[in-house]
Amino acid sequence: MSDIITLRSPDGAYEAKILPARGANCLSLCYIPGGISALRTYDPDTDELDNPFLYGTPILFPPNRIKTGKFTFDGREYALPVNEEKTGCFLHGTLHETPFAVVESTADSVLCRYEATAEAPYLTYPHAFTLTVGYKLTNDGLQQTVTVENNSELTMPVGLAFHTTFQMPFVKGGKVENIRMTLPVGEEYDRDMSDYTMTWELVEDEDFHKALADGKICPAEHTISRHFSRPSGAALRLTDTESGYSVVYDADDNFKYWMVFNGGDKDFLCVEPQTWINCAPHAPAKMGDVNIIGVRAGEKREFVTTMKVEKA
Repeated sequence: MSDIITLRSPDGAYEAKILPARGANCLSLCYIPGGISALRTYDPDTDELDNPFLYGTPILFPPNRIKTGKFTFDGREYALPVNEEKTGCFLHGTLHETPFAVVESTADSVLCRYEATAEAPYLTYPHAFTLTVGYKLTNDGLQQTVTVENNSELTMPVGLAFHTTFQMPFVKGGKVENIRMTLPVGEEYDRDMSDYTMTWELVEDEDFHKALADGKICPAEHTISRHFSRPSGAALRLTDTESGYSVVYDADDNFKYWMVFNGGDKDFLCVEPQTWINCAPHAPAKMGDVNIIGVRAGEKREFVTTMKVEKA
């Protein structure tokens, strides 16, 4: 049986389930007084997943696609394995399915750790590092803190994201047509849909972008696969207009991009905070800073996201 850790907030209103055996994934977050189940979840002991990225909050390291898996950073050549044959790309990495060790656990918190060493490396990534995922459940919701520590002697390129997948509808007895998405966005980036990497051109769709920012988009009415820059302090808000409940998902300013995806399905919505732009290591100079974070030898870098439920 899979070892699921259940966290409860001090007041008993929130409950979260964490699965250390698969990337320390937060499988579910429930707000019990409102009958809210925010995340699309599954039973790891009985369910066969059609797509492991479409449940809970899978960690992506590095996120999204890197064409050919090869790139240069700090004058060094990197070659990550091509794990998406049809596109010839590296995709998302394997931390989402990798067992993490439980370092400490309390009634309302857990800290999980993965360690890559020279003897047991992460894929073909030539850096020793420690990555911890910590969850703290309070009366105000869930805080997730990821810490990356570079244990190698060279600066380490870091990109991080979560394929956070929300349940549609998220209110018990709710209807998908009552859900509205509020998502402040900056620029939208075009992608080559033959391999889903970047064309490095912008998408002009002012009406859709304004409707997103104003909370007028019903995700179930759209087939969505879009990539945006994220304004500082921007948070996702999913609101059930019938009950007045909202799920609010926020991230610190390390996360400078959003990926939004539902593939035309009505029963889920992925809103993925990303630290770097899709295919960042191949970005042309005209894109400017695409936020490839260099973590120096011996340095730690912290990344924080939060999720909570509010009622109007």
